[in-house]
Amino acid sequence: MSRVARYHADRTNQKLYFARLACQQAEQTEHIQQAQAHRESAVFHLHGVILAFLQELVRYYRLNDLQPTFKSIEEQMADKGQVSPEVAVLQQLAKDGFIAELKRAYRLCQYAPEPTAPEPENETSSNLIIKVTQSPQAWLPDAKILREWHRELTHLIDGFRNEMVEF
Repeated sequence: MSRVARYHADRTNQKLYFARLACQQAEQTEHIQQAQAHRESAVFHLHGVILAFLQELVRYYRLNDLQPTFKSIEEQMADKGQVSPEVAVLQQLAKDGFIAELKRAYRLCQYAPEPTAPEPENETSSNLIIKVTQSPQAWLPDAKILREWHRELTHLIDGFRNEMVEF
């Protein structure tokens, strides 16, 4: 039985593929809002890669966890007297690496950025027109950064999979 079938790595692979497609579409479209939608989609799929890989780890280590997190895997492994090197690396990257940046982008995709205080425009005679428009994509990573995150996640997960051995 292949590793993909045995540990359900297919979902992780799908999320990587979907993120790559979203990056491609963001680069190919010239419509600003469509590009933003594709970039946000890439962020969601890249975040999903991490979640799918955590599920893959749960199956590999034979843990009972339907919604795994770094902490829950770490705790369950400690109960078995074991350590997951994959989770240790992922936790470090989630503190001060590209995964921390990805998680921040994911949070910002969930909620509207805090607006700046609107100010009346000086060139109007009545000062009643208020400018409330701001760049809707200022906080969203560009396609180049998203592609780099995709590359780093792919490389990281491939490395983890190559090191995983039956125990």
